[in-house]
Amino acid sequence: MSIALRFLGGAREVGRSCIELELGESGRILLDSGINLGSGDRNPIEPYGKVDALLLTHAHLDHSGYSPEIVKSHDCPLFSLPPTRDLSELLLLDLLSLTPKEERTFTHEDVMYLRKKEKLVSYGIPFTLRNAEIIFFDAGHVLGSAMIYIKFNGKRILYTGDINLTNTRTVRGAQLDLPAVDYLIIESTYGGNSDVHPSRKKVERKFVMDIEKVIESGGKVLVPVFALGRAQEVLLTLIDHMDSGVLQKVPIFVDGMIKEVNKIYTIHWFWLRPELRNKIRALRKSPFDHPYVDEVRDRREIVDINEPYIVVTTSGMLQGGPVLDYLKYIGTDRRNLIYLTGYQVKGTLGRELLDGKRDITLPRTGETVHIEADVKFADFSAHADQVNLLRFISSIKDLKEVFLVHGEEEKMIDLEKKIDERGLTVYRPSLGELVRL
Repeated sequence: MSIALRFLGGAREVGRSCIELELGESGRILLDSGINLGSGDRNPIEPYGKVDALLLTHAHLDHSGYSPEIVKSHDCPLFSLPPTRDLSELLLLDLLSLTPKEERTFTHEDVMYLRKKEKLVSYGIPFTLRNAEIIFFDAGHVLGSAMIYIKFNGKRILYTGDINLTNTRTVRGAQLDLPAVDYLIIESTYGGNSDVHPSRKKVERKFVMDIEKVIESGGKVLVPVFALGRAQEVLLTLIDHMDSGVLQKVPIFVDGMIKEVNKIYTIHWFWLRPELRNKIRALRKSPFDHPYVDEVRDRREIVDINEPYIVVTTSGMLQGGPVLDYLKYIGTDRRNLIYLTGYQVKGTLGRELLDGKRDITLPRTGETVHIEADVKFADFSAHADQVNLLRFISSIKDLKEVFLVHGEEEKMIDLEKKIDERGLTVYRPSLGELVRL
């Protein structure tokens, strides 16, 4: 029976990850169904036939943001880990609230309908779907993130989703003791030759020292974060360094959807790394509960405070959410600091700031703001860099071919050359391309 891959999104681009897997006459499975958070086409290409199941690697919207429309249109089940189920629902409802009515492509009812179609899975436990054996493995990216292994008609495929090989404050690095694989579909977000992540200790040390200098001089710090993953890493870093006395104890104001994500992290404490699990069990409270951490109830009161403070808020790429309000106040004062902490997709406001633009136009309102505050970047990445991507590829047994997805093309080309030097067949599929295995 033939098997084929069709790349509906995430091909030579970052965002809208979506791969259609044709299992001969047995059916059709989608691996992720995300949206594009930057400029360009927002949604993936529509599947070429009836979808029998949607499998989600994790909850980030560039992997899950199109799932309500797929499930509604095809009336198919959705498979994910329990944390991904709860986190994706939260992110989808937030996306809906931030999207103007005339631009919405799904409704609140569509998101609620997902509850009826959800099928929960666990790491390492195989199940059968359309005559294929499926196993989810830990991807080390965020809470509940997974790689998906598919075995069908003697062919073995592994789709990584987003992977991270190193331990973070919240989750362990990706699982490496995997079954043999013929075809690997791997992300390449940081696949470029210049993409070398410094150690997390170095990143955290510089991040905290830079913030300390601003606080000492009477300034304020704005930290835009992704609500899922990055926010929790940043908060635990700030809390730990305040408790140790390295960082001055100033208010940390948390705004946006972060507080709701924090609750889900605490509910699903079993899926966190062992050290954090043990801490939660011992203290019997959320790791994000702290005397200096406060949830924002009235944004106007915060911006009127004259003393130093830190704001940790969404969105991480400055495309919407509370961060836009803070930009108009914190961003226009040269005493202050804007600390970007995550990957900035081309076409986003965050990318413009990172590239040096200082006269920025706010999304939705069209208001122009001149940024006087210093802008820095902390590499809190939850993606493997080139070295670790290659290390992961080398760890796979019986590998015949590698497909690169979820990366800017120039980075993919760098990674492709390195993989080719190792004697492996490697390919960069184009958007909409069908590849028969």
